[in-house]
Amino acid sequence: MNWELWIALKYIFSPKRERFTGIISLIAIIGVTLSVSALTVVNAVMTGFKEAVSEKILSLNPHLGITFQDESLKEKLLKVIQKEIPLQEIISIQEVSTMQGLIIFSRQSIGIILKATNLENLKKEKGFKKFEFQEKDSEFLDSSLPVIIGQKLKEKLGLDIGEEIRFISAEGIYTPFGFFPKFTTLKVIGVFETGIYDYDLNLIFTSSESFFKKFKPPAYSLEIKLRDPFKSQKFKYKLLSSLGFNVNVFDWQEWNKNLFVALQMEKIGLFIVLSLMIVVSLFTIIAAMIMLVSEKKTDIAILRALGVTSKSILKVFFFCGFILSFTGVAIGLVLGGSLSFFLSHYPIIKLPSEVYPVEYMPVKLKILDVFIICTVAILISILACLYPAKKASELLPAEILRHE
Repeated sequence: MNWELWIALKYIFSPKRERFTGIISLIAIIGVTLSVSALTVVNAVMTGFKEAVSEKILSLNPHLGITFQDESLKEKLLKVIQKEIPLQEIISIQEVSTMQGLIIFSRQSIGIILKATNLENLKKEKGFKKFEFQEKDSEFLDSSLPVIIGQKLKEKLGLDIGEEIRFISAEGIYTPFGFFPKFTTLKVIGVFETGIYDYDLNLIFTSSESFFKKFKPPAYSLEIKLRDPFKSQKFKYKLLSSLGFNVNVFDWQEWNKNLFVALQMEKIGLFIVLSLMIVVSLFTIIAAMIMLVSEKKTDIAILRALGVTSKSILKVFFFCGFILSFTGVAIGLVLGGSLSFFLSHYPIIKLPSEVYPVEYMPVKLKILDVFIICTVAILISILACLYPAKKASELLPAEILRHE
């Protein structure tokens, strides 16, 4: 073992050291431990939350959406998609249509989005916690539109399967007396639940077959699911170069850009704030090191008199500070990692569904995040150890021995 490191270990763990210096060192280690563990857990929560939101968005929304006005363009669009996007990259292509409106039930009204799609294919999506519906019944197919509503909407309006609600759409007729909207009767045949409050309250699904018998939508859409969602922008630009200006092409990253930017900025902000907590706790280590240097002045003078260089003295006390810091960082990583592991496997913190898109606080700790936290903490520790170690190396042995 390097002799400077051996002396540093003796200084740190010696039972003969002053009690007050030992207490300050213990407090310093505890401070670093709590700061690093807090940074680890918060980073794991932010990573888990971002991935949970991404998973919800990717499972419930298309990766690419193409909107067009003229239904006759559909065949042309499908040919362009087959040309520009390899078949092995596509999971599914669905024709959908949406319409905004207002539903009325028991003197309550709520704005909703009515989305027409293939219900059987939609049922297979992983983002749904529940998706149940009855098969269409011929007795109400001509008079009412069968729909599947969200769990929150069902609870808010007190609806049951088989009940009917009134839907006011933007379609209507203009008369000399003004605009008269179109009223349609919707019949509840099923319920879905995603865990995202806005979806479960404001989204209603129906089959495309039934929808087109009741409405002439203002626009049509083709929704594409990709095997690799992060290739969406690449394929989007390919489609735009081939389709021209008659259609609009959107990808999921563009739809949710503000959300992911906000999550990333929040993660960076919390990382900086909690890193400053490590800096604050390391001031205690600096204080403990200064006290240790003061306590070991005689030892420093004797070592210098024996021919030890000031560089070796600097190494001894640098190792002392680094051992204290590294101990706190290591214990903090173990504590924070253990807590993150427990919370990821046993979710116990329930989140309000009105605010968050997940039921329980998601936690996911990545190796890269642990490496970054460890690197930042150790770099801060090295900077904190340099000052007291340099001061110890600058002490003059003659001055020390004269006053002993």
